[in-house]
Amino acid sequence: MNAAWMAGLFEGEGCITGQMTKGDYYAPRLALKMTDFDVVKKFASMADCGHLYLEKRQKPHYKPAIRWSCTKSRDVYRILETMLPYFGERRSFKALNLLDTIDKC
Repeated sequence: MNAAWMAGLFEGEGCITGQMTKGDYYAPRLALKMTDFDVVKKFASMADCGHLYLEKRQKPHYKPAIRWSCTKSRDVYRILETMLPYFGERRSFKALNLLDTIDKC
């Protein structure tokens, strides 16, 4: 896994989220959405987890987009740990908060 390349792409285009669901289950989520299908597919291949989804166009003149999403805690944890050394301050803060929450659940 080329962590520096993945982190650079994710830093600019990725999203880190998480929420509590019914039954006090914490659902972490990593997502990456772009119109460059080949780049997102390469990221997904390197991550070796998650799923790819074709996004509906928001407006007719928008380009088609593809989204990679990962929701399995162990995979989210592995990917974030790998990319963390290459993140900037703001993204590191979000990643560390999510890792800490996963550890507590």
